[in-house]
Amino acid sequence: MDHPMYLNKAFILAKKANPKLVRPNPMVGALVVNSNGVILGEGYHQQAGGPHAEVFAIQHALQQTEDLSQTTLYVTLEPCSHHGKTPPCTDLIIQHKIPRVVIGSTDPNPVVAGMEVLKQHGVEVLIVLHPEIAQLNRVFTVNQLKKRPFVQIKTAMTLDGKIADRSGKSQWITNETSRYFVHEKLRSQTDAILTTAATLIADNAKLDIRLLNKPAKELSVLVIDREGVLLQPSNRQLSVFYPRAHSKIYLLTKTMSNDAVSDIPPNVELIPCAFDDNGWLKLEGLGEQLLQKGIYHLMTEAGAVLNTFLLQQQWADEWCCFVAPRLLMDQNAPSVFQTTQAISLEDTTSFTLLESLQLEGDVLLRYQI
Repeated sequence: MDHPMYLNKAFILAKKANPKLVRPNPMVGALVVNSNGVILGEGYHQQAGGPHAEVFAIQHALQQTEDLSQTTLYVTLEPCSHHGKTPPCTDLIIQHKIPRVVIGSTDPNPVVAGMEVLKQHGVEVLIVLHPEIAQLNRVFTVNQLKKRPFVQIKTAMTLDGKIADRSGKSQWITNETSRYFVHEKLRSQTDAILTTAATLIADNAKLDIRLLNKPAKELSVLVIDREGVLLQPSNRQLSVFYPRAHSKIYLLTKTMSNDAVSDIPPNVELIPCAFDDNGWLKLEGLGEQLLQKGIYHLMTEAGAVLNTFLLQQQWADEWCCFVAPRLLMDQNAPSVFQTTQAISLEDTTSFTLLESLQLEGDVLLRYQI
């Protein structure tokens, strides 16, 4: 059997899923293959709470034959062995006497333990690691291991690393193709945009999803707003307060007075947070709160201060860097990251390039942090 080939076919199936529909679950594909190498069944996880990929693949195979005792199950992620919204997939594998399971990646959730359960019931388990599968489920892995949302820093900058001129003007550094890519490929896949009150007031951005010839889509926003300035009457007309039916504006703020709390606009939710003496947000416990609210993937739309803070607090997992072919050459213009601390070359932050893409003259560099 060509295990990598079949796992790659299962990987292609997994990519069919809409990640926002399957969260908090991973994207998974599966195949049932007979001893002659013929694919009898295939499937992928399509929606949280619905059947897993293994269930679809096995049900499909059973339409071809009642006997699966000479087949191999290929699945991109270790099968689950615990009861959640659906029964354990290991039970189904054991029930149908599937003798061999080939897995493309292990599950970071320690509750799963599917491989051990299968081995205890005499099932041969092979692990053939497929690096692209791990990358596909990077959001799920961060959620499980770090107990917080996956955080993607998005920046647009000049060749010399400037994100605006010295007056603060940033519209537009990158071209229209890059900006559309942000809506179509990035905002469309995230659960909320992380920004600051200062950025929202300065840019008056809606932070929704706008695609060609389609109505604008709502997108939740998570705002660091220590003093609750967005709730002041003078800021109630900001574009971000557009009518919302399916999303929220979450304000990360200090505990506020009852008067202020009782006068918040519809679909605005306060998340009381602690701040240190220098005004920095304390992140302890915040990640799990956000996961409970269904925020599994965050993308930033902010400036150097927040970008640097997230890096320093190890709350950044990926950097999508859009670079425009122009130079600003002004040392007083804001940079994409900045700090007053002295940092040596030995202490620089390292990145792994995942993707580079040309966008009509601009370049997108996507890094793993």
